[in-house]
Formats: sequence, structure tokens, C-alpha cells
Amino acid sequence: MSYVRGRASRVLTTFGILAGAAILATTGCASGDSGAPADDAGDSEVKSVKIALSNNFNGNIWRKQMEASFETTAAENPDYFSDPKIVVSDGSAPQQAQQIQSLVLEGYEAIIIEPGSPTGLNGAIEEACAAGVTVVVFDGATTAECAYQVAFDYVEYGRIQAEFAAEQLGGEGNILMVRGLPGNTIDEDIYAGVTEVLAEHPDMELVGEVYGEWTESVAQQEVAKIIPSLPEIDGVLTNGNDGGGTLDAFRQAGTDPLPLIIQGNSGQGLQGWTEVVDENPDYLSMSISSQPSISSTAAWLATLLINDLDDAREIPDMTIFSPLLIIPEENRVAWTEALEYTEIAENPTTLEATREIIAAAIAGDPIKVDTPLPPQ
Repeated sequence: MSYVRGRASRVLTTFGILAGAAILATTGCASGDSGAPADDAGDSEVKSVKIALSNNFNGNIWRKQMEASFETTAAENPDYFSDPKIVVSDGSAPQQAQQIQSLVLEGYEAIIIEPGSPTGLNGAIEEACAAGVTVVVFDGATTAECAYQVAFDYVEYGRIQAEFAAEQLGGEGNILMVRGLPGNTIDEDIYAGVTEVLAEHPDMELVGEVYGEWTESVAQQEVAKIIPSLPEIDGVLTNGNDGGGTLDAFRQAGTDPLPLIIQGNSGQGLQGWTEVVDENPDYLSMSISSQPSISSTAAWLATLLINDLDDAREIPDMTIFSPLLIIPEENRVAWTEALEYTEIAENPTTLEATREIIAAAIAGDPIKVDTPLPPQ
């Protein structure tokens, strides 16, 4: 079952993905955790893919880290990726569509897309596919039927944090929701998951909503504005990369006791959460967010597709899910120590990790959630 709007209509078969990955592994990739190429990476069976990333927005640390993940993967694996390029449209779907068209004219063989609209890019994507370009949409969703899609289950994201809050609050209390961007499918899916759970707990009331734009500073400003008009808040549900700013707003307002605030895997949020626990050891929360390294998952998928197109076939109504990263209390200290203030928790995506994600999806048991310790 797919929870993401704009379901993918194309995906690899089990044989295709494993065969393609096997070709890459034997001709240029070590089988260890690093995912780095072996010395014999120049085998003619492997094609180095001219690849570009189209990003609709990079105004927060998650998006910047997502771009950095793509750049690092491409730079460290030149036998699989060539001429990597990133274009950013600053939130404009028409501009993003034009940039995709330009990338096609520049001869890019693969374009991975973080979309700003579920429908506004369809024409440009269909044109790219018709020109023989492999298109992989990631994180957000589009309804373009020719695009492969790698996504997070954002409805489940909303459910997980709301269920945690319901358990901790005994199924009752006033809830504030810090959302993402208006009209964005990611925000809408998280909100759908949250409201689904709240409907099961009639004594939990959603008393306020603000848009934090997945940015700590914006979340802090917007929450600070609304706090004076709110009743006592028992729990705050979030969208990712906004929990730290939200926590700062309540602390600066002198709120005592602090509400349960779900964190979004940022170094800022985890440091703030840890400071609160140091002051009050009974304070319990959790952290959850998508992983910026999904851009590398999309890039590896594009490489597998281009090197193994003959073994791909149509499988309708299927999206390849990448795992959300959850930080429970028992992993809080390890992640807090591992992250800089402006970093987001992630596991780097290797070729092997991508193979596992796709194989699990094809087997009908997608890996939607992970609770790892920081990579060593």
C-alpha cells in the first residue's frame, strides 16, 4: 500500500534490481558497508551516468544537507556518476520545470527531482522521459507516470509522533501543531497522519497550528507569536527541523512545565532536548524526521536503472520507500554528541543500502522506519 500521492508507475523487478546491482558490485563496488568503488571499477559493463539534481527549495539545513549528500556520493563514485549538477528553483514550479527542460538539452541522462508541485512538473518530466532521460522523483511526489519515485511514508510519520504523544499524555490534552509549508504534499501527509490519530483520542484537542517551514528560526518565531493566545499546551507535534526552535520559543516564554515537544532530528533540537532532560530527568520525548541522504538513494537508483534497463518492467501502484529515522530516548545522547548544531541525523546511503531498500519494497515489506545509532 502506498501512502504517498502520485504513486509511481515504474519500478525495478526483483531480478532486475539485484542483477543490476550485482553487475555494479562485481565491476566497481566493494561489498562492504562503505559502498566505495573497487580498484577494477573501469569495467566497460558499467556506464558512468551524467546526472543532475533539480531542487525546488534549499532554504533550510535539511535541503542543504540533502544537496551535500548527492554531491558527496557523486564525487566519491566517479565510475558511476559524471558531471553532477544541482539546480534550484527557489519554490517556483514553472522555474523548476524550465530548469528540467534545460537539463535535458544539456544532455543529462538522469535527473533526480525534489519536486515543488505534485502536478506542475508533469509536462517537463514527461518530455524528459520521452527524450530518453531517466527521471527519479524523491522525497516529495508527482503524478507523472513515467517517473520512478523514492519516498518517505509521511502519513506514518504523522501517526508515529501523534501515537507517542497520545501514550505519554494519557490520551488527553491540548495540542499545538507546527506544520511545514502550505499546500506542500509532505506537510499534508504528515497532517493527515496526525489528525487520523487525534480522531481516535477525542480528549486530545488540536488548539493551534503554525507553519514553521521546516526551519528552526521560522518555527521559533511563529510559535512565539501564538503562545500568548493559546491555552496551556500539553504537547507539540512537528514536521522536522523545527522542534529545536519550537522548544526555544516555549523556554524563552518561561513556560513551566514545558509541554512534550516532538523533535525533528536536528542538532539544535537534540541539544535543546538534552538540556531540558539535564534539568528535569523525567522529561520524555522522541525525535523523528526524514533523511537528507535520500538524494543519494535516488542517484543510486538512477544508476541501476540506466545500467540495467532491459531488466526493468512496469509495476503499477508502487512507491519505493526510504526509512524515516527515529531517535528514541535511549539513543538521544549518542546522536546529540554525534551531530553539530546545524546538522540533521542521517545514515549515509550506499549502493548496498539502496539495494536493500528496493528489494524490501519489491518483496512487499518496505523499510519505512529505522532507529539506528550514529554511523561510526
